[in-house]
Amino acid sequence: MRCRSALTRVDAARTGELNATDDRALRDHLETCRSCGASLADVETLARAAKSLMLAPLRSVRDAAADLVDEIDGVWVGFTKHGLRMIHRGGTLEEFRQRYAQRYGRPLEPGKLTGVLRKQVTDALHGEGVAEPRLDCCESSELERKVMTALSRIPRGEVRTYGWIAEQIGQPRAVRAVASTIARNIVPFVVPCHRVVPATGGVGNYAFGTPVKREMLRREGVDVEALDELAKEGVRFIGSKTTNIVCFPTCKDARRIRKENRVPFHGAAEAIECGFRPCKRCMPFAA
Repeated sequence: MRCRSALTRVDAARTGELNATDDRALRDHLETCRSCGASLADVETLARAAKSLMLAPLRSVRDAAADLVDEIDGVWVGFTKHGLRMIHRGGTLEEFRQRYAQRYGRPLEPGKLTGVLRKQVTDALHGEGVAEPRLDCCESSELERKVMTALSRIPRGEVRTYGWIAEQIGQPRAVRAVASTIARNIVPFVVPCHRVVPATGGVGNYAFGTPVKREMLRREGVDVEALDELAKEGVRFIGSKTTNIVCFPTCKDARRIRKENRVPFHGAAEAIECGFRPCKRCMPFAA
């Protein structure tokens, strides 16, 4: 399918009007075409901007509120009675309200975050992690919801790659789209986008700066300096001589391997050639 044909069929696909053959062809094209992926991202940005111009909110304004949960780091939280809607670090209340209005097209009133929602935010900030985030993501796109679910499955104290996330949501060729979605995560900390790192190793970038990302990972028990050293050596996976199983370096099973039994690998092909099989828990070759 050519780009022009694909873009003219997007709306029909969203409303379910395409036949199965055209729908599959469209999805295959969008997963691999960078140009169309960028165009769709522009459309989504325009749609969110248009929402901010709406005169009447979609839901009661009393459903939405904002609270400064962490005064030291300046972490603002937007929420409703249904769950967390937006988290941002830094800035003023007015700036946060503007950010919220741009995303959701409705005002944000001051309020007090209490109960389970407050505990989830504070647990995330303190490195305890949140197993089942309580979110109000009814206005998020399908891709955003899939990515948030996959991010929440990364265990505390471990990291995964962007390719791993793309594989988990069933779109292994959409790594760029997945990376862009992760970069725009509207509920960071609670939905741990800081646990995603480049396939080449190291910690990588972060919306709030690399130092914040490194600190969040340290709070969760990740040996950040060890990741840096492995990246310098080009090591992506760690295998065990005793089990012939290979893992991501931060996998809890990999951390139990004794030093004399550790086998470094630079890629999946190298590990497979040496007779190693992937860990069923961290699924390192999924990327």
